[in-house]
Amino acid sequence: MKKALLMAMAAAVFPMIAAGAVEAGGRASAAPSGNASASAGADVAGWEAMSGQNSAIDYPQMVAVRDAKGWAELWAEHLKGSPLALAVPAADFSKETVVAVFLGLKPTGGYKVELSLQQDPMDSSRLFVLYREVPPRTGAIVSQVVSRPFEIRKVRKVYASVVFEPNLTMRALPFAMTQGVQARLGRVVSALEDAARSGLP
Repeated sequence: MKKALLMAMAAAVFPMIAAGAVEAGGRASAAPSGNASASAGADVAGWEAMSGQNSAIDYPQMVAVRDAKGWAELWAEHLKGSPLALAVPAADFSKETVVAVFLGLKPTGGYKVELSLQQDPMDSSRLFVLYREVPPRTGAIVSQVVSRPFEIRKVRKVYASVVFEPNLTMRALPFAMTQGVQARLGRVVSALEDAARSGLP
């Protein structure tokens, strides 16, 4: 009877501890996008994110950039034919990663990219980039010219691995069992054991 009570109490308490761990730092969170947002060709000084419909990239492409050379090449491809192709926005790749999603050629305006960034709680060197294509609403008035939607984000961390996943499928990522969580769980279990030994009815 005591054992059953102990197991029931532990089963009730453990999810609350786990939830606290996830909220405190176990769950991957979206990297801050900041207040700066710019379309292709706009002033991007101090940028954190930029999006628009006028990239020069015609085909779907998902890119993680970890060095200045790769960033300059991607920016030149993104703004090919524009004098701004040489004005590469600043990024410090000693502590930042740039991620970009290009949807390629679309028949009209009104398309956009939705991004959600999740750090893997089991591996802090891995970033998941969850993205999906958002078409214009039915009946919406949009420009009747081709578009090339994109979104580019600067993430304030260097990631060894970046994984792109379509359709913004949120991953059921397990929380990391940190030393703090282990200690809290141990204290709860000890308290339950003490209560059981003391002769709970």
